[in-house]
Amino acid sequence: MSQHPAQDPSDGVEITVGYKALPGQQDRFEKRTVEPKTGDPLPWDANTQFQVVGTDVARVDGLAKASGRAKYAYDITFPGMLHGALLRAPIAKGKLKALSLDEASAMPGIAAVVALKEVGNKVRFVGDAIAAIAGVSQHAVRDALEKVRAEYEAEEHNVDYNVAEGAPLLDANGQVEDAWPEAKEIEEALGKAAVTHTGTYRTEVQTHSSLETHGGVAKWNGQDLDFWMSTQATFGVRGELARALQGRGIKVGTVTIHAEFVGGGFGSKFGAGIEGLACALLAHAAQKPVKLMLDRFEEHTTTGNRPGALMQARAGVDKDGKLVAWDWRSFGHAGFSGQGGSVAVPNYYAIATKPRREHKDLAIDTDPPRPMRAPGHPQGWFGVELFLDELAAKAGIDPLAFRLQNDREQIRQDQWRFGAAEFGWEKARAHQNAADARWRRGVGLASARWGQLGNQGRPAHGATCRVHQDGSVEIRSGSQDIGVGLKTVMAVLTAEELGAPLAAVNAIAGHTSDPSGPAAGGSMVTPSLAPAIRQAAYRAKLQLREMVAKHLGVPVGDVDCKNGKIGTGTAQLPWAEACKLIGPNPIDVRGERLANFEKPFHATQCGAQFAEVEVDTWTGIVHVTRMFGVQDCGLVIAKKQAESQVLGAMIQGVSYALHEQRIMDKRSGRMLNGDFLRYKITGPKDLPELRCHMHSIANGHDSVGAAGLGEPPSVASAAAIANAVFHALGAPVRHLPITPDKVLAALASKKA
Repeated sequence: MSQHPAQDPSDGVEITVGYKALPGQQDRFEKRTVEPKTGDPLPWDANTQFQVVGTDVARVDGLAKASGRAKYAYDITFPGMLHGALLRAPIAKGKLKALSLDEASAMPGIAAVVALKEVGNKVRFVGDAIAAIAGVSQHAVRDALEKVRAEYEAEEHNVDYNVAEGAPLLDANGQVEDAWPEAKEIEEALGKAAVTHTGTYRTEVQTHSSLETHGGVAKWNGQDLDFWMSTQATFGVRGELARALQGRGIKVGTVTIHAEFVGGGFGSKFGAGIEGLACALLAHAAQKPVKLMLDRFEEHTTTGNRPGALMQARAGVDKDGKLVAWDWRSFGHAGFSGQGGSVAVPNYYAIATKPRREHKDLAIDTDPPRPMRAPGHPQGWFGVELFLDELAAKAGIDPLAFRLQNDREQIRQDQWRFGAAEFGWEKARAHQNAADARWRRGVGLASARWGQLGNQGRPAHGATCRVHQDGSVEIRSGSQDIGVGLKTVMAVLTAEELGAPLAAVNAIAGHTSDPSGPAAGGSMVTPSLAPAIRQAAYRAKLQLREMVAKHLGVPVGDVDCKNGKIGTGTAQLPWAEACKLIGPNPIDVRGERLANFEKPFHATQCGAQFAEVEVDTWTGIVHVTRMFGVQDCGLVIAKKQAESQVLGAMIQGVSYALHEQRIMDKRSGRMLNGDFLRYKITGPKDLPELRCHMHSIANGHDSVGAAGLGEPPSVASAAAIANAVFHALGAPVRHLPITPDKVLAALASKKA
């Protein structure tokens, strides 16, 4: 909806923040006074009437992707392009004793050979990169890899963090035996509690399994490097490559990253990686374009993972079911780096206690972790939410009532109640499984949280808006769209602010020649860029309004832009006609990401998910039959894409809860299931009925009010499924993934 600039922003503007009532509840609105910065549009709030924002808009690049016209890094090719590959270490720990590349260099069709590790350097895991080769075909390169003479001095290794240095003692059932560190207040609180409980929980390593593997195509033009890369951090890898190449004595003019289409990342593609550096080095040495894309085994074994976690909790509640004591400790799988395995927990349940939380990362001889969609949260939420269900059962309290009693966040309180009614919680929870029934049904729930209101870093991220005389509009950002729908968000925001037809807007992302944007991590991109995109469109609109006002002979303050028309009263020009006034030189303006307003209505994102499972007690197979989620992300900009994020998170949650697990050979240190034949992920037959409700909230923290969405819905899914299995069996499965053997063991333990 069109809005005119504030006359004096320093005087402040009153806006309405909050949200309309969820069905069966009441409105949650407040008045706030904010101070828009000079040159920024007035903020959208709860009273804003939108034309495009919040509607079911199809992906603007959907047809290009579905038809195969979208060009990913994997699709890029050039005449004379070479193919690259990496030689990787076969040992888990030791050092490189000798390396000879002469025979490989002399092989037919080989154009470049580069050493990536010096003799005497450490080998840190199976798959550590040793050298890179580029040749005229993949077959020639594979033959040349066999001619590299590498010798290693192997050392004793360990790939099991449960027996790593600093790991706790475990009993035969996998429960932590180490005594809790002394804490007088916690011991006293536990002693006074009406009901107490202790439990140990464990998750396994999960690989990212992105559709497009890591790598890209490097092409030098003198000292300038163009790199078509599968990345979720265009500007980050640009700087990384420039520094790394200069560190190797290569003169670098400019580095331009192209990532208009990216086949997923989930947190694994923030860096150029050794494969990116190797590709650039090979292209420089050969003075020809080089494509180097990892194969699926390399993807599973060398590009990071969601780390496993070992967690233990103890807590107590009073006679009313309120938490009065909370104690937590966790241990994270951290690979050779010894870091990155931290675990997050939903501390809002224990806010009334004096909680303790301790964590230790455990180093082992494997590829180290990388961020993966809400780093540390799915592990911790699984442990805590299942623990809370066990504690509630012990206290004789319904899990939903228990959360309503202890969760102090009003937004999530409303989501709990609405979600339970929509899911049919009471009826499903009351279902009784026959004692001798083969098939057992159960339902579970879990909360979600994240906190991201956008990157206000320096320099400020920006966007460019160009309006052409033919009525077409470009909205450009150098940030990448890794498949979540950024280009659609860009187009929707631009069309809304300009009042232009959505079909007239062309959103372009992923080229570092355009204004900077954040990496696609931490749910940062949309809340970081939305205000800049809107400001760019707003500034373009001001110029167009002046042209139309002059043409119509009316005051510029009377001219408005909406519904594909520009003008006032009966003097309205269709969008395309109005744009003819622009002339051959387009309106070309830049918008910037300004600082957030103080004291937003809601500084985190809340969500709740519900799951139903059916368990075959003869085989131990668990099938998730249906899931429902409620999720807020501030202002819902593109409803269909927002729902896709939530439903996709649920699908990944099913996979994490029931299937995914890296299996390591302790003797060799090698992953045994590094392919999609043996690494099980959720397929179409595993999918439940999926539904969600997007809870749009006027946050009042900038001119748009968008908040992150990539992370929060992925936090709750596995936990809700684990709680549903607990309800179905009457016994918890405390170790993800919930495989048939663990289900049968839980049933046996209950009978015992």
